[in-house]
Amino acid sequence: MAHFSEIIGHKEIIRTLNTSLNEAKVGHAYLFTGPAGIGKKTLARAFAARLLCHENSAAPDCRCPGCLGIRTNSHPDLITVLPDGNSIKIEQLRQLQYDLFLRPLLGTRKVCFIPDAELLTEAAANSFLKTLEEPPPGVVFLFTAVRADLILATIRSRCQVFQLFPVPIAEIAAALVKKGFDEAEAFEKAKISQGIPGKVLTGSERPAEKLLELKEVISLSLLDLFKVANDLEKKERRYITDLFKNWEIQARRELISAPDRGLDSGRIKGLISILEKIRRTIEMLESNVNLRLALEEFFLTLKTS
Repeated sequence: MAHFSEIIGHKEIIRTLNTSLNEAKVGHAYLFTGPAGIGKKTLARAFAARLLCHENSAAPDCRCPGCLGIRTNSHPDLITVLPDGNSIKIEQLRQLQYDLFLRPLLGTRKVCFIPDAELLTEAAANSFLKTLEEPPPGVVFLFTAVRADLILATIRSRCQVFQLFPVPIAEIAAALVKKGFDEAEAFEKAKISQGIPGKVLTGSERPAEKLLELKEVISLSLLDLFKVANDLEKKERRYITDLFKNWEIQARRELISAPDRGLDSGRIKGLISILEKIRRTIEMLESNVNLRLALEEFFLTLKTS
């Protein structure tokens, strides 16, 4: 569980949320949008912790029943709706509505957290519009999505929308120093992040599974790349998106070090082209384009352009 004070950046949004809590002017639905890794889910979880804290603080050392429940992922009044496969289905929302009309068990609020809200099917979204517009007393909805335009207008219009923008490089570097990095390394990593903290904060937390390196991908034949696409298609979309983000970091690192390594202009242009292809594929993945289509288009353009 993150506390507001531990979040990198987004200070104005945090100030607004804190004010609504302190003045007892909490809305019934919030939508946090921004690219993957920007911190929207962390921010939403921290807000949920504040909403459910019995001391209205959710401080890191708070021992109230609400905070203890959040820390152990066992809070009965925090309902998280995750995709079933590649979408959030109408059956899940029907169960959700039943759960929301039960009284809170620990306090006076219930929080419904729907990350990846762009994966709501239209039928699922429409099935709970009335509940979203007139929720039971004490219920607060928290949604996150890559872009607001990927959410049905009927849902978006019922939410307070907060767009998360890239965080200043200096703030990311300072946060990395606090985590034990020396200043030079922290600044180098912060530059690569492009203002997205998750690009440099999640790398060290990645599972031990060895990820395919970008240089390996570039060296493979088109036939071998299609075999890679076949293997990747069986994995979760989040895994593939993280893989492409890892390749983006590798390409940026190469590009930043290009002058020191004496790379010629042709190699530099090639790296820029690869970066553009990776970024376009990440956007496709985050917009829920067919996985196989996104992978094959990337590998084709990589080998034929």
